[in-house]
Amino acid sequence: MFRNLVFSRCPRLGLARLYSADVTQASRKKWGLSGLPRPQSILDDDDTPVDLTEDDEIVNGARPTTPPLHLRRPPAKPTPSEYKAHRAVMKKDFPHGWAPPRKLSREAMEGVRQMHRLDPEKFTTPVLAEKFKISPEAVRRILKSKWEPPREKRLKLAERERQERAAYFELNRERERIEARRVAESLRVGDGRDKLTFE
Repeated sequence: MFRNLVFSRCPRLGLARLYSADVTQASRKKWGLSGLPRPQSILDDDDTPVDLTEDDEIVNGARPTTPPLHLRRPPAKPTPSEYKAHRAVMKKDFPHGWAPPRKLSREAMEGVRQMHRLDPEKFTTPVLAEKFKISPEAVRRILKSKWEPPREKRLKLAERERQERAAYFELNRERERIEARRVAESLRVGDGRDKLTFE
């Protein structure tokens, strides 16, 4: 089918002539590549053996040499002193584990990550901590983490957030109604006239 298509479009040209050097030279001139050497064809280097030994393990079902994260052992080298000092400060500040006093929503966390991705030099950890009113350690952990909740969990969280927002607005409306009734009651007088007078 492909041969018929090629020959029907250009019946005088054979398939070899269609892809000849003349056509390529014309296109090289058209694209301004005439001064550059022609790239080597993948068909010209048939005698060079291709090393596919790394694919043998995958094809044969062998396990990779690097174990997954949850099976790796801690390094034998001693931990640098900076990490030890940081860990000591974290243990002192949070003896029962990491529990920041102020937490951000998922959307705010994504905003922190996007701002840092946009311009890491401008949106450094201390700047983001000041803008979002959280600790630099919290910003560091947010930027380091890649975890996203699964789709079902995100849908549940969005539904719960929608319900909480609706309840908040309903509570505000009820407060406004009560306040309006209280103002209306305070303006009423026994003879039916209000207390406001204009002079």
